[in-house]
Amino acid sequence: MKSGIHDALAALPARQLNLIAVGAVLVALALAWSVGLRGQVAAYRQQSQALAALEARVRAAEATAPPSTSAAAAFAATARPVVAPAPLALIAAVSRSAALAGVTVSSAAQGAQQQVAGLPVLTLDIAASGSYTAILAWLADIEASQPAVGVIQLALTPDESGDKRRIALQLAIYDTERAP
Repeated sequence: MKSGIHDALAALPARQLNLIAVGAVLVALALAWSVGLRGQVAAYRQQSQALAALEARVRAAEATAPPSTSAAAAFAATARPVVAPAPLALIAAVSRSAALAGVTVSSAAQGAQQQVAGLPVLTLDIAASGSYTAILAWLADIEASQPAVGVIQLALTPDESGDKRRIALQLAIYDTERAP
């Protein structure tokens, strides 16, 4: 510190120094709090926009639906049903998506069928390799294009060369059409 600032601070009574220190700590905490909340506020805004878009769809469906139908029935009539893909069709779609993303699929096999919360679930085991960014793009495409498919397990390991990654992926096909 410069001697002028040091002398000015030394001349202040202890009570005022304590107030300055407490004020500095409160300013630092306020800045940290605002930085910590920035992500949550952005997520809240995004969800508010998505909710507004859904409400607009419901209003549009109500406006075009006959007066005897409810808003839920009108919304269901305009919404696309989620259809579970056949296992071979999913393997073909995932392989095409991998090729477009620059990921090499080395194996894909159909796994066991089981019941989870009353839904029939069929698993697929997929092994592939590619760059980290290509794998991320591939997973994002699977998530966007296959709404009835979820990732159960994912293992990502470095390849021998170090510049590529190997991925072991287990997908689940949730069959909502045959749900009890």
